[in-house]
Amino acid sequence: MAKYGVVNLDLDNHNKIINYEFLQQGIKNKLLSGNVIYIYHSDKTGQVYIGQTKHFISRHTQHYSGIEENFIKIKFNKVLVVYSSLFHGSALDDVERQLIMYFKSDYEKKTTVSFDFQEVVNKTNGNYVNEYKDQEKVLFNVLVPLWENELRQNGLVNAASLKELKSSVLTKYSPIKSLTIEQEAIIDKILTEPDMNFVINGDAGTGKTVILTHLVARLLKENPGKRVAVVVPPNWERIGKEIFNVYGFPKQQWDVVTSTKLITSGEKYDYIVVDESHKLSRRGNKQHPTFNSVYKKLGYENLHSHLEIIQRVGKQIILMYDVLQGIRPANISRHDYRELTKNYNQQYLSTQFRIKAPKGASYTSEDYVNGIKWLLYKDMDILHQTNFNPDFNRDVFKQMDDESYFGYYTEQPLKNLIDWIEHDRNLNSHHTNRVLGGLVEYWAQKDGKDSKKYHWIEGDIKRRWNSTQENWIDSDEEDAEDQIGSVFAVQGIDLNKVGVLLGDDLGIDEKGQLYAVRENFHNVNGVFSVDEAFTDENKKEFTLFVLNIYYVLLTRGIDGIRIGFWKNDELFDYFEKTLLMDEK
Repeated sequence: MAKYGVVNLDLDNHNKIINYEFLQQGIKNKLLSGNVIYIYHSDKTGQVYIGQTKHFISRHTQHYSGIEENFIKIKFNKVLVVYSSLFHGSALDDVERQLIMYFKSDYEKKTTVSFDFQEVVNKTNGNYVNEYKDQEKVLFNVLVPLWENELRQNGLVNAASLKELKSSVLTKYSPIKSLTIEQEAIIDKILTEPDMNFVINGDAGTGKTVILTHLVARLLKENPGKRVAVVVPPNWERIGKEIFNVYGFPKQQWDVVTSTKLITSGEKYDYIVVDESHKLSRRGNKQHPTFNSVYKKLGYENLHSHLEIIQRVGKQIILMYDVLQGIRPANISRHDYRELTKNYNQQYLSTQFRIKAPKGASYTSEDYVNGIKWLLYKDMDILHQTNFNPDFNRDVFKQMDDESYFGYYTEQPLKNLIDWIEHDRNLNSHHTNRVLGGLVEYWAQKDGKDSKKYHWIEGDIKRRWNSTQENWIDSDEEDAEDQIGSVFAVQGIDLNKVGVLLGDDLGIDEKGQLYAVRENFHNVNGVFSVDEAFTDENKKEFTLFVLNIYYVLLTRGIDGIRIGFWKNDELFDYFEKTLLMDEK
């Protein structure tokens, strides 16, 4: 049952409310002094403005007092005002934020949704607005029916339901999305220490990219004369530009670029914020020629990584980092990264956001991530560099039914993963689901253009690798959803349900420890050169690359993961002993 009311107001040419005197006294009282959400809109321009107030009539007068020139220019002719018994302070903040995010996602590339950015950002004063009394009632009895029954039916929005928008990148990475106290504190520290450089350390799914969008938005708003560069991997360049475009930040103030484009541009910036800095390139023969070409520029001849150059062209550097996501020799080495950032302020994220354990489960999302870390890295002497808790609840790997987060298949892994993905896709058409795989099946770049070239074959089932690495999730190719995704297509991407094929590029040595099997690993740029490959250090580093690839794949799923053991019974035995039987 809906727990809200609405009043639709028309405005005359002088911005006065038409027939205000004929409104019921209770409605007048609510407009004069009551917690409300309001949405101004224009029949002519299609523009909207979303806000909240405790005194709508006073706020309306303020909007048209002459101070807000841009507001007046839009010439709104209608206002929809929403009131509810559930609208206390935190709920009001939450509803305003969510409506803005969903409107922005619904209107996609149009910049027709306005709001007071500074006011919205400052509302919570560092409080975690997602936790308040009656939050579920507000969602299901106000937001959902308001969207479907009022906004949709009145033509203010396009999407029929909020479900269609929840997985949109404009919603997930919105720069006004509510933050935790931990995230707010990190952003505040960066903003108050402009002469200090920072590394934001966090596991997969701990909200590093959300911090990035919020931080960049704050930097742009609070420093209007300064320039910000956002450095992202190629598969995130378009998405990043879309986010900052939609939220209307001045284009002359910011650039969203890859590290190579930033360096070759010759530009200098006041702030450089780097997402997935563990993927920054290092000099070497495994690099694409364009990545190495930057070292030919005057002054860069003796440098060894893109990070070294970035440090020279930015006044303040902020890096998002996960030590477990370096996946090939072309990435900056852990040793070099530590050396280059030894004087940086190190901040740490601990809360897991991506992975959602089922309601009522005895385990948490952190239990799953810690278990996967233990499975992959228990003998690698690296867990101490991460947010690892050895006392994880193993129930997440033992409770396997249709509703459980985790499960696995040993027989017909490809068929079973596809069936599981398709079953959810039929139930939840808005979900983005994929089957992913380790780099155990041969692929050549030319294969991407050949829709009849198959790489994964199991009986009558034939599937090909992802045809493109950039924006594969949004690819309009007919078979895109059926392709098997590689790590290069999904690193940094959220998916709903994920199947992962674990292959024979991992073996078990005489000590019972995991190691990478070079001859079963098919990525020419993912291995060291012949001259480098046989040192003990590089053998271990290569194993770490392969483990990191699986770590990335196994931490993409929001709503569920299923593993398929692909031609590797030995790995299943290891999994069984490590997570189902052993007690640490």
